Amino acid sequence: MCTFGGFFVFISMLKVTYSKLPKTFENQVKLLKDRGLSIPNEEKAEKILTYISYNRLSNYWYPMLKTPKEEELFKSGASFETIFKLYQFDSELRAITFQAIEQIEIAVRTQTIYHLSHHYKSGFWYQKKEPFRNFPNYIQFLSKVTKNLQETKQEFILKYQRKYIQYLPPSWKSFELLTFTNLLSILKNIKDNKQLIPISKSLGIHHSLLISWLDNLIYIRNICAHHGRLWNIILTIKPEWLKSPKGNWVDKWENNYDPTGHTLENVDENDKILKIYASICVILYCLQFINPYNKYKKQLLELINKYPEVDLYHMGFPEDWKNQSLWK
Repeated sequence: MCTFGGFFVFISMLKVTYSKLPKTFENQVKLLKDRGLSIPNEEKAEKILTYISYNRLSNYWYPMLKTPKEEELFKSGASFETIFKLYQFDSELRAITFQAIEQIEIAVRTQTIYHLSHHYKSGFWYQKKEPFRNFPNYIQFLSKVTKNLQETKQEFILKYQRKYIQYLPPSWKSFELLTFTNLLSILKNIKDNKQLIPISKSLGIHHSLLISWLDNLIYIRNICAHHGRLWNIILTIKPEWLKSPKGNWVDKWENNYDPTGHTLENVDENDKILKIYASICVILYCLQFINPYNKYKKQLLELINKYPEVDLYHMGFPEDWKNQSLWK
């Protein structure tokens, strides 16, 4: 019988030493051509690789590789131009998605400040332990607020501190310094879930979905903020399905995508593979309540038309997505 230590020895014996050496941009182009990628303009490809790394671009050509993927040989018809178009599409998708989530973040912040301040009849409610279920989390949050106030150079905070005795300002001032993650930590720690109802209602959802949806939006926002990839990602933080929509919605937000190449049938709701399309649906749904005049849907449709090379299937779009009321 293998001991615990012996198991790791066995695993390490299966590994090999990484021995690949850095390649010049010219050799990177040559390697891609040798693996079957069509590169009509090698000079342009080399130029692109000087400011977008080989490793970053590899995320966009992965679906174009033959099986087994480990051999890193391209399918017939795969081209460097298509890969670059996917990269450009993804970059523009991140920009408009980040801006759209910003609107939701500001709305949730506003609703949180308004409803909880009125409920507790004070802007200083967040400085008391009573509204919160977990005391250590409450203390941790309070220390973050204090740290933000100590480090900020924002004039509206400095002006407050010069005038008032209380060091921590009311929520409508101090919460402006919170990150979206900090804001969510408050909502997760609210003792009475009924206090989440008006906040959730402003987004058109039941309060039981609020944390799940905001968790997903923060996850997507962070990808955008750190220049990550949205196209073809599998969501590791998934939003819960909306069963009773109050506005335009979709019949489903997944297709039969499976990274193993098999067709997915009769899969449990919790095990379904969700891609960026699900998060896009969440954003579009919330924005119809927050800002009915938002441009996100228009921007998405224009972006899709601008890049016909992009395979929406790899983003989780079902075949009939255009017929869904959310997209009309």
